Amino acid sequence: MGSVADERELWASYRPGNDNAAHQELFFRYAPWARSVARDVYRRIRVPQVEWGDYAHNAMVGLLEAMSRFDPARGVAFTGYAKARVRGAVFNGLRSFLADYNRRDNSSRIRDRMDSFGSGQDEDVLEQIISSVAGLGLGFLLDVAAASDVFQVDHDASAMAERHQMDRLLEDSLAKLSDRERLVMTLHYHQHVPFVEIAALLGVSKGRVSQIHRAAVERIRALVHSPEIQGKDA
Repeated sequence: MGSVADERELWASYRPGNDNAAHQELFFRYAPWARSVARDVYRRIRVPQVEWGDYAHNAMVGLLEAMSRFDPARGVAFTGYAKARVRGAVFNGLRSFLADYNRRDNSSRIRDRMDSFGSGQDEDVLEQIISSVAGLGLGFLLDVAAASDVFQVDHDASAMAERHQMDRLLEDSLAKLSDRERLVMTLHYHQHVPFVEIAALLGVSKGRVSQIHRAAVERIRALVHSPEIQGKDA
């Protein structure tokens, strides 16, 4: 996660100055750790109707909350301070789901995606529907690719080859996005952060995040079918 001195400098910039760059750097340093906390809960307590993305999403909520409350001046390691809060956020998500089966924690992320796909003011209704269906389908593939480091799914050889091919196409396409587009897609699909929290993290409006997401999805759709990307995978 970097040297202790470097980390102290980041915390000094973020708290109390609320420096966005330091905030982002700290988040990305600790996001893999928070995912490992969620992964431990996921493997120990599996609720069939709750997806891995829900566990990871709640862990990221807990991480952001812990970051906002952490006081580095107390001399306590952040992971030691935050672990109970991150685990607690994951468990709170499970409790909420079990208390109300009809409420799904990932619904806000799906609504975010739907809103961004239907935000084109110059499009007719049919074009918005086509954009939404295609965008949600691509979002599903990105979700599956992002979860590949958590658990392995058994496939026959043909299905496995197709899955690896699609993962490579998506990876190559993501690499060709702008820095801001790639950041939004990484936060939303790999770290399971909803748009409102991405907006706070980047210091922009939620509407702006929605626009960036829509542009990134459309660019990925075009890149996946481009000869340049297709030729790489041949």
